[in-house]
Amino acid sequence: MDFRIRRGGVNVEFFADPLFQEVFPKPQPANKYLPKYFKELAPQLTADPESSTVKRCVPFLDAATIGYIIPMWTDVFVTARDGEINVKFPNSFPMPDSLGKHGPDQIRGHPYKNHKYGNMPLKWINPWGIKTPKGYSCLFTSPLNHLERRLKILDGIVDTDTYYNHIHFPFLWIEEKEGEFLIEKGTPLIHVIPFKREKFTSTFTEVNMEKYKEVRGKIGTLMRNKYRTFFWHKRK
Repeated sequence: MDFRIRRGGVNVEFFADPLFQEVFPKPQPANKYLPKYFKELAPQLTADPESSTVKRCVPFLDAATIGYIIPMWTDVFVTARDGEINVKFPNSFPMPDSLGKHGPDQIRGHPYKNHKYGNMPLKWINPWGIKTPKGYSCLFTSPLNHLERRLKILDGIVDTDTYYNHIHFPFLWIEEKEGEFLIEKGTPLIHVIPFKREKFTSTFTEVNMEKYKEVRGKIGTLMRNKYRTFFWHKRK
């Protein structure tokens, strides 16, 4: 069984065991999972229109809302104490194969290796598979600009147009404090960013001062929403 989300003419399919279709929260467009701190933030700090916050930063918002979010499909209770991590799922959880492990040598020397629990790579066993049209792949990462402090998904790209299979998500527990942590069902967990595989080239040129001054001149006439007004293209 699967369901489809169409954005901008490109169809993305998420498929799962029928048992889970109405039990687990479905992946959704990322704009439905804006971080709480962002939604509560005022657009500007004072009456001065140039005191804008990140609430008015279109690049920030575009990054947070591109693609889809796979939410955590169950409550998870994590205990980190005395150098050990215990991950507990509900007693009646219907998916027994829920968590995998990797050996620390597989990412030997990584930047979190000296964190208290950073050298214990684990893996979420994901119930959702993803199918994209021919020529499209997906980038999987932690939800952009959510600034999750407890865990970090190890980024990966999969050619989801040919790999018709479940994709599981290695992660590191990066919270250094010991304690007990509840990751609630529905918590944004994985950011899925489909993209078209294309060949890119690059060149190095001298700055075009006429174009540069034109841009600087335009943004110099407004006190807020400069990029949005003159240069941004609405996402389809």
